[in-house]
Amino acid sequence: MSCDVPSHLYSFSFAQKTDWPKLYSSGADIQAYLEDVSEKSGIIRLCQFHTEITGATYQNDEWVVSLTDASANNKEEKFDYIISGLGGLHSPAYPNVPGLEDFKGASFHTAKWDHNVDLTGKNVAIIGNAASAVQAVPEIDDKVASLTIFQRTPNWMMDRDNKKYSGRALKLMRLIPIIPLLKRLRIFLWAEFVLHPAFRENSFMQKLARMRAEAFLRREVKDPELLSKLIPDYSVGCKRVLFIDSYLQSLQKDHVQLVNLAVKAVTKNGITDADDKSRSFDVIIYATGFNPFNILSSMEVKGIGGTTLSESWRENIRSHKTVAVSGFPNFFMLLGPNSALGHNSVILMIEAQVSYIVKCLKKMRKNGWTSLDPKPTSQEKFNSFIQGQLKGTVWQGSCSSWYKDSDGQNFTIWPMSATRYMLNMRKPDFSEYNIK
Repeated sequence: MSCDVPSHLYSFSFAQKTDWPKLYSSGADIQAYLEDVSEKSGIIRLCQFHTEITGATYQNDEWVVSLTDASANNKEEKFDYIISGLGGLHSPAYPNVPGLEDFKGASFHTAKWDHNVDLTGKNVAIIGNAASAVQAVPEIDDKVASLTIFQRTPNWMMDRDNKKYSGRALKLMRLIPIIPLLKRLRIFLWAEFVLHPAFRENSFMQKLARMRAEAFLRREVKDPELLSKLIPDYSVGCKRVLFIDSYLQSLQKDHVQLVNLAVKAVTKNGITDADDKSRSFDVIIYATGFNPFNILSSMEVKGIGGTTLSESWRENIRSHKTVAVSGFPNFFMLLGPNSALGHNSVILMIEAQVSYIVKCLKKMRKNGWTSLDPKPTSQEKFNSFIQGQLKGTVWQGSCSSWYKDSDGQNFTIWPMSATRYMLNMRKPDFSEYNIK
């Protein structure tokens, strides 16, 4: 697996790596980078591994946190503040169809890939055809006897053109560090001023993006029937755009089939589709993404009066400044509601959030404050502002997208530029908080 954001931008501003092997690096390369940063910064020595937080309750101006360690021992510890770094895409989503437990063969989610399952010579099904599937298919298509991909709706795709840097290019970037910095700046400016305007409905850039994406599909896919299954009927960006390498080549191999139907049920031998056609498989792979509604679902967070975060978010998921929630004092989060990006690197958002939170904590300590809680009116004003900015964008379009809840409210995407977000988060306005 890899990331679809260029690595020079999908990295920390304070820890630039000059020798990324590709424009879009692999998951292994990104993990190695993060481990290196953790070691050099010393943060790894502050981490408590193999420990699960099962709950957190706010009482008497502090957080009582319930923990379970590697030996299954339960204990409680008290903290002045909590900063959640879980993000929104950590809880795998599975199809809401009957029979998932009935299948007799091997099955697993792409986020929890079972490397003990040998796919060689197997008849394999992949449910889902979005970001996870387009990476998995080229990796396994040469191993399997047959590969069947089930999709409900198509996604817009564009060529990623992920070429390796030459030895000379890598040497130059190591010797002249300003080169990768300029590369990072160029990618950032392109995303902000070329890509971002394309997400406005009916804009010239949106029309250009659609024209280029459709031309790419028509150029790469020769079979008219397959092509008709791959061209969406909604605006580019309404659902996540897929940047691909060799996926379309894999899709056109004789033993690979795309089924343009939803899955009706999983049976003991395979899958029944929406047309009641049953197919048998040895292995089922769920490339069905994540459940963004399960933000912080792995632990029960109780705020003022015992109200849980899930209760607070039952009607709609909202926050203040994307990092705090009214009724949950001294509780902060990274990549909270409406802080994901459809056009740029989310690392920029994380750094802005960390800076904002640190400024809040420093102010609290300096002034001797014990509690910082967003005012309900401030939170509602912020969310009304976000929803207003979403109007006229493709993210508020008519397609079915995990960006939106059942009422059509987009709780995922920051609709403005990353620059606007960083400026917005530069200085906390403490008049927006109840202070104790």
